[in-house]
Amino acid sequence: MAFDWASAFGCEREHLFAVAYRMLGSAAEAEDVLQDAFLRVQGTEEVPRSARAMLTTVVVRLCLDALKSARARREAYVGPWLPEPIAASISADNDQVDRSPEGAFGQAESLSMGLLVVLEALSPLERAAFLLREAFDYDFAEIGEALGRSEAACRQLHHRARKHVDERHVRYTASREDALRLVTAFMTAVATGDAAGVTGLLTHDAVSITDGGGVVSAARKPIIGPERVAAFFVGLAKKGGGSGEMSAELSEINGRLALLLRFSGRLTHVFNFEYEGQRIRRILIVSNPEKLTTLA
Repeated sequence: MAFDWASAFGCEREHLFAVAYRMLGSAAEAEDVLQDAFLRVQGTEEVPRSARAMLTTVVVRLCLDALKSARARREAYVGPWLPEPIAASISADNDQVDRSPEGAFGQAESLSMGLLVVLEALSPLERAAFLLREAFDYDFAEIGEALGRSEAACRQLHHRARKHVDERHVRYTASREDALRLVTAFMTAVATGDAAGVTGLLTHDAVSITDGGGVVSAARKPIIGPERVAAFFVGLAKKGGGSGEMSAELSEINGRLALLLRFSGRLTHVFNFEYEGQRIRRILIVSNPEKLTTLA
């Protein structure tokens, strides 16, 4: 009797999407990989020891291929490239308790926009080894099976990736209450044109990065420094005031409190915040409409 891959795939779909999205930083590309993976296993007569392990291996290897081709596209991308934001409800691996090793980044942290940006600098194999170990608690033998590499090689891949991440990523430090307070104060100061008030909410090395993809008008270089960041946002609010009805709402995006901005009911910007202490350290803005379709 043939193995029922359709049922197995349905049971593991959330887990597979969680892996693919973290590997690629794109919900659309993750869905393409899942569709390809399903078509590939459909023709497999072998009865697997573990359907999850085999499906994850297929998905990871397809992601490795996708990352190689994506790198060239992202190098030609207009302005900064940021991950596609997704709602927390469709990004969680809901059937798996986060059992990541103590000190690991875990599923929640590995979903954050800030960490996904840092992962872009890793090689595809380093990214896979890092995520499988840190977010999904795979041991190195399991990682080796998924990547087709030795256990020792996977340990080295993970070590290099973890070192890179530790040097460049500031872990999420604000509680939800603190995040809500900071973002609410930020929204109020921006809406009232209080540039000094905005500046006071930012760290001394605050930076704002916008991904417009060349599709909409957006800053093509990071804006660095609290005064410049404050001036940018106050100016954006003033400019938006004459572009129709503007509304803002708070929502869970990539597992973090984010600000969604709409003009005349159309989603135009997603603001994701990173914190250090009791201040905002980095603001990642996605305004490329092609990356907002999942949320719109």
